[in-house]
Amino acid sequence: MLQAENLLEQAHLLINQRLELVQSRYTGVAQLRAHDYQLLDCLKLLSATSAVAANALPQWLQWLQAPVSAIALNTNDTACFMQPQQALLLLSQIKWHQHFVPPFAPPGDRALLQQQALSGSDIGWQLASYAGLTLNPFRTDTALTCAALWYLACSAQNNLLAELVAMRTALATDDPLVVHCMLAEYVLGQRTQEDALVSQLSAQQELTAPALMLLIAGASDAVQAKIINQLAGNHATLKHAIAAMGYSGQLKFVPLLAELAQQHELNNVATDALSMLLGVIESDSLLADQAAVAQFQLQPHSARQLAGASINDLQLSAVWRTGNVQQRQLAACYRSLATPATKLPATDMLLGAGL
Repeated sequence: MLQAENLLEQAHLLINQRLELVQSRYTGVAQLRAHDYQLLDCLKLLSATSAVAANALPQWLQWLQAPVSAIALNTNDTACFMQPQQALLLLSQIKWHQHFVPPFAPPGDRALLQQQALSGSDIGWQLASYAGLTLNPFRTDTALTCAALWYLACSAQNNLLAELVAMRTALATDDPLVVHCMLAEYVLGQRTQEDALVSQLSAQQELTAPALMLLIAGASDAVQAKIINQLAGNHATLKHAIAAMGYSGQLKFVPLLAELAQQHELNNVATDALSMLLGVIESDSLLADQAAVAQFQLQPHSARQLAGASINDLQLSAVWRTGNVQQRQLAACYRSLATPATKLPATDMLLGAGL
């Protein structure tokens, strides 16, 4: 009984830790994967322990141990975790691994996962993207959602571009889905002005970090400046503006970011942005040496950088192998932009986005 209770406490702790690790600039992909394996092993041991009656288990664990077709979990069931919505997504990934991914389970019927995605739930579309499933969002009885359109964007199904454009043109011009269609079209290779997309997504409060990374990476230096100024002009999107400086690859923003990092409420986002440009250790060293910041202003800067080196295939590969979640996501955006037929993975996924 005591062993089961200890395992349950450990599983709860590991889940909360995982929710923090994916947001930490100090967590490299190898460390995150090691933690994921530890979490999966803990849950496997817990499942094999019969000392606790099933009805005494928390709802989230009962759901994990139930058949794959069990009634869906919801955020009320994950309210015990520090980030209920993200915990729900993580637990959904874990359940998928338990049922479909060797060596944790023999390959299951992936049609069940496809059915879950096509049911129209946001979690379902996210899981389909994580699992690398190729689904057609237009071949479903459910209405298209923002999550389905982002799945389509990330799935690299360029053959669906014409159908996507036709669907967008059939929508009313003020339909909220229009900008999400345009974003999906952008990822699939039909480029448009990045600042307009950022403005519209921001107005709908739908500007996610991956979308901002992608649009900043694809924008020219001049359009990047327009986006950053536009976001900085609104207090509600100031942190987006600071993050965009880091995504931009432009070292001219380093002195400003170092200054913003001195403000308590902006310290974390500004330091994250610096680590995107310079690398984690290098950004910490710079912030500890104000003379180095002053010297940095005198250096000429041209090529865009990611994690301390110019952005090229070699650096993107290095970041993909060793970077943190945010750095790897930006690297994935550059690869997707260079080759629209390349899927855009979410690097916060369980076990590290196909490392």
